[in-house]
Amino acid sequence: MAEPIAGIHRTDSATASAATAHGEIPIANIYYLLCYAWDVLEEKDSLADVDALESTDLLNLFTRVLVSGTRRLLRRGLDRGYLSQEDEIAGVRGKLLVTQTLRRNLLLNGRAACLWDELEYDTQVNRILKTTLQRLHESEELDANTRANVNDVLRWLTPVRNIELCKEHFRRVQLHRNNRIYAFLIHVCEFVYEQWLPAERGDARHFRDFVREKLSKLFQKFVFNFFQRELPALGWKVSAPVIRWQMVAKNTDADELMPRMETDVCLRGPGRAIILDTKYYAQALKTGRFGGGAKLNPNNLYQLFTYLRQQSCEPGWEQADGVLLYPRTTRNFDAEFTTQGHRIRALSLDLAQPWQNIHAALMQIVAETDKPRL
Repeated sequence: MAEPIAGIHRTDSATASAATAHGEIPIANIYYLLCYAWDVLEEKDSLADVDALESTDLLNLFTRVLVSGTRRLLRRGLDRGYLSQEDEIAGVRGKLLVTQTLRRNLLLNGRAACLWDELEYDTQVNRILKTTLQRLHESEELDANTRANVNDVLRWLTPVRNIELCKEHFRRVQLHRNNRIYAFLIHVCEFVYEQWLPAERGDARHFRDFVREKLSKLFQKFVFNFFQRELPALGWKVSAPVIRWQMVAKNTDADELMPRMETDVCLRGPGRAIILDTKYYAQALKTGRFGGGAKLNPNNLYQLFTYLRQQSCEPGWEQADGVLLYPRTTRNFDAEFTTQGHRIRALSLDLAQPWQNIHAALMQIVAETDKPRL
C-alpha cells in the first residue's frame, strides 16, 4: 500500500506555517478540496462551520455534515418515492393479482391479492443516509456531543430501513438537478463507506486516513473544478482532452498499442494556453540513483513535454505553457525554464496555508503566463 502523504489536522492562520513544515493539511482545507472535487461548493458553508470545529479528524467533520444536512432535509421534508407493495387486502387496489387471488380463494372473503405503488420515505438514497449515520453512531472515535446529535437524527429516520451497504448502492442513486444537498450528502456517505475498514479484532471499525492514491485523484478533480469555476468569467476555457499522437505512416499496431495521452487540465485563454498536470506523491523530490541533491521525477517532465509537443500541432497550442503541480511535502519549490518555445514550470502548492492563499496561488499560475517569453 502506498505511503500516506500527510496527516489531517485542523490549523488556523497562526499555525499554518508549523503545519506546512510537517506536511499536514488543515481539516478545513481538506473539506474545501473535497467540496471542489465533488462540485458541491454551494453547500459547503451551509453544512459545516469547519473553522469552529474542535475535532481534528474527518470522521467527526463528516458526521456533523451529515447531521446538519439531514436536519435540513427533515425541515423541508425528506424525498419520497413510489415503492411497490404486494399484500392481501379487502377490495381491490392497484393491480389485481388474479392467479394468487384464485389460488388462495380470497374472493370468498371479499379479499384480493394486489400490487400497488405507495409513496414512501424508505427510498434508496434515504437508506444510504440512515445506514451511514447508524454506522457512524457506533464508531468509538466519535466524540460524545456528535454521537448524541446523530442519535437525535436517527430517531426521525425510523420509517427508513438500514441496508448492508455496497458500492452498487451508490451507483444506483439517481438524483434530480434541484436536489444538490442530497448529492453532497451521498458523496460524504460514499467517502465514509470507502474509508471504513474492519478493525483487526471483532466487528469494530475505524476511519482510515487518506492514502496517496485517494488524494491523488481528488487533487486532480479539485484543481480542474477550481479552474472550471474561476476562469470562464475571465475568458478562459477549461477542459481535459485526450491528446492525439501526431503520427504518419502508421500501421495497425501503432493504432492499437500507443498509450492514450489523457490530460488533467488544459487552459485556453486569450492568446494563451496551458497544459497542467497534477502529481501527488509522498515525496515530490527524490534523490537520484547516482546521488546528488533531490530532483524532480524525470518521467513527469518527459510526459508533460510530450503532451506539449504533440498538442503544438493544434492551432493556438503552438507555444503552450506546461505546468507540473505538486502538493508541498518537504519544502516549497518553483522551477521554471523555457525549451523549444514552451515555458515549463514545476511547482509546489502548500495545502497547509490559509485557504485564501491557496486560492491566490492557483490563480497566480494563470497570471504567470503574462510574463514575456525568453
